[in-house]
Amino acid sequence: MGTENPTGKIGIGPEGRPAALIQFVVFAILSALIFVYWVPPASIPLTILPATLIMLITLGLLVLAGDCFPWAPPGGNWNPSKSRFTAGLGMTVLWAIFTALWIVIMEYVYPRWPMSPLFLWWGALGFGTTLLYCINWGSWPFKGKMHPWLTMLFSLIVVVVVASVVWAFTNLANSPLAGSPFDHKGPLNADWLTGLVVWIIAWFFVFSPVFCTQGWPFAKWGHPGAAIGQTILAVILAYIFWAGGLAIGVSPSFSFGAVGSSVILWCLAYSWHFQFWGITKLTGGSRAIAAFVIIAVIVVIWVFITRAILGAAAATMAQLKLPADINILTIYFNLCILGPALIAHNAYWLRWPLTLPTPPGTPPPNESV
Repeated sequence: MGTENPTGKIGIGPEGRPAALIQFVVFAILSALIFVYWVPPASIPLTILPATLIMLITLGLLVLAGDCFPWAPPGGNWNPSKSRFTAGLGMTVLWAIFTALWIVIMEYVYPRWPMSPLFLWWGALGFGTTLLYCINWGSWPFKGKMHPWLTMLFSLIVVVVVASVVWAFTNLANSPLAGSPFDHKGPLNADWLTGLVVWIIAWFFVFSPVFCTQGWPFAKWGHPGAAIGQTILAVILAYIFWAGGLAIGVSPSFSFGAVGSSVILWCLAYSWHFQFWGITKLTGGSRAIAAFVIIAVIVVIWVFITRAILGAAAATMAQLKLPADINILTIYFNLCILGPALIAHNAYWLRWPLTLPTPPGTPPPNESV
C-alpha cells in the first residue's frame, strides 16, 4: 500500500486487457453479492437506487470535469513512485463526501425532497446531462482554460440548470406523488421521460468521442460542431427506439432498464475498460462499425446473463410487492453499481492492486495499435 515501483511493472497479475477481464469478473460478482443479495430488498428501489443517481452525477463531475484532482491522474499529483492505494482512498472519500453533502442539501435545504423517485427522476436528467456535457461537449467552453475544480463547478452549474429546466416541464401522473406540491403538472411524464433519457445516454455513448464510434462520423465537424451533431442524432435515435418500442408493445422497463442500460455499460466497458479488444488494428469508420456490431452482440448476451444473475433477487422483490422488476434491477446493477465501481477503480485507484492500466484510456481512433 506504500510506494509503487516506478521502473518495473506496477501491480500484480497479468498486464493490459487480461487484468481488465479479471477486474470486470471480480467486480461483477461482488456487485451482485454485496449490493443485490446482501442488502435488504426494500432498500434497493426505495433508498439505494434513488441516492445512487446523485452519486453518479458526482462521479462524473469529479472524473470528467475535475480530472480526478487532487490525487489521481490526469489532474492530480499521482506519479508511478506514489501509492495508488492512497490516491484511490483519497478520491473515494472525497466522492463520498460530495455525494452525501449534495443529498443532504437536496433533502433538507433545497428543494427539500424526501428520498423517493423524485431523486431517481431528476437524477436521471442530471446524470444524462453530466455525461453529455462532460463527455460529448467536453465541458465546453471551460475545459482546459481554468483549474479542474473551477471547470467542475461551472459544469455542475450547467448540469443543475439544464436538468432543472427540463424537470420543470414534467408531470407525476400515475405516481403516488401525482397532484402533490412536487408535481409540476407539465406536458412530459416523469416516468416516460426517464426512459427516453436512458436511451439518449445510450446513443450519445455510441457516438461520443471516447466510446464505441469515437466520434465518427462527426470528428471533422470540429468542436462544438461535433458535439451538436452527436447530441441531435442521439436524441432522434433515442426517441425512435423508446417511443417506437412502446408503440409495438415492448415493456417500458425492459426497453430502458435491460437494453438501454446494457448499451451504456458495454459502450463504456468494451471501448474504455477493454480498449477495443481485438479491433485496434482498425481505424476510423472501420473501427467504429466493428465496435458497434461487437457491442450490439455483447448487449444481447449480457441481457441473458443479467437475467440469470438477478433472477432470484427479482423473484424476492415480486413476492414482497416492491416497485421493481428484473429490468429495474438490471439498470441498477449495470449503471448504479457495476459501472461506477469500474470507473472509480480505474480512474481513482488505477486498478490497484492489479496492474496499472497502460496506456490509459481508449486508443486513438485514427491510429492502428
